[in-house]
Amino acid sequence: MKKKRIIFIIVLLSMFSICTFSYASTEFAGIFTLINPSATNVAFGLESGTANIWDKSPLGVWNNPAKLGYYKGIAYGNSHDAWFDNVIKGIYHDSSYLTFGWNGIGVLLPFVNYSNKLGTTLDYGEVSIVDPYDFTINTFYLYETCGQFAFGINYFEFVKNFICKEETISKIQKYVDFSLGTGFDYFHKVKADTFFSSNKVTTANIGGNLRLTPINVDNENLKFDISLGINFINIFKSKVTYKVDEVKYKYYLPYGNRTGVAGKLSFINIKNLADEYPLFYDISKYLFSIYASYDNSKYGDNPSTWGKGIELTLLDIFSWRSGEYNDIDGHIVGDCKGWGVNLNYKDVVSFQYNYVVFPGGELQDTQEKNDVTFNVDIIKLINELK
Repeated sequence: MKKKRIIFIIVLLSMFSICTFSYASTEFAGIFTLINPSATNVAFGLESGTANIWDKSPLGVWNNPAKLGYYKGIAYGNSHDAWFDNVIKGIYHDSSYLTFGWNGIGVLLPFVNYSNKLGTTLDYGEVSIVDPYDFTINTFYLYETCGQFAFGINYFEFVKNFICKEETISKIQKYVDFSLGTGFDYFHKVKADTFFSSNKVTTANIGGNLRLTPINVDNENLKFDISLGINFINIFKSKVTYKVDEVKYKYYLPYGNRTGVAGKLSFINIKNLADEYPLFYDISKYLFSIYASYDNSKYGDNPSTWGKGIELTLLDIFSWRSGEYNDIDGHIVGDCKGWGVNLNYKDVVSFQYNYVVFPGGELQDTQEKNDVTFNVDIIKLINELK
């Protein structure tokens, strides 16, 4: 009877993460790793952001490690969200990461999150096992955690800075760029007393990104970029083994692919208004921009899901976002609404806050997510202080 109680509790807890994805033919463990940690990209659909090279938050690397090739300086990103808070209290989804970017090379490392774990954690808190008479048999702390390590490189930026400094490379970069990236997710679930445990598993991811700029006016008063991204997750189809009492259960960790296309249209380069508005020149690059994206995700044999959205940004500071997510088999179809504030000074130091409301499926109509990002470009900072 005790073993059945433990299995029931584990399945019940897992439902709070599983229910945000398709009811499907391929069953996965560690479903929490498919929860997008970026409030910015969730606003374009729950799993969006594969091609969003303009969002430089470390949380955005979840979608595609190849985007690291566009990162500069040192950045810290953090999100802390109550998961299905209207259904059951005390379950949190926490993520915390650092990125280091320099001359077309980017690295992602997990950092300590609100649950005092590294990387991403689904924290169930204190869990009690009871007998049929509601007598507490045991109490333990249960969580799932996964730390992602990733590396990305921007080909032309790398060549320009380390191999060939010819002006031709810079001219090519005005119209095309591409990057590659790879990531490794270190997954494990804590051992819950002597009843429940799992082994530790590493999964591998590979991503790519291509940026095209068909419109790039010389004075940059008008610029149009197109970005194409793809990310293959858990390419070796790694499995995790759970042990409940003395019985072992083996499940795949999520595997599949994410694809995305995004475009950004920017108007009026602020440097052309520097004489009249010098303050804007220090904190913004463009007066106005429009971003739009479409993403598709396919995991195992499950039906694919998609998200699409749009973002309007004024002075690179205030952003309004609206999107749609469609997961018919998972019974999650609805609108996403969000906004963000980005405070930047000469691309040296920046602070970003993002917020979004998105569909929660059958358990909860809507959910909320917010995140913060701090960024400092050490090399530019040193040059500014000279």
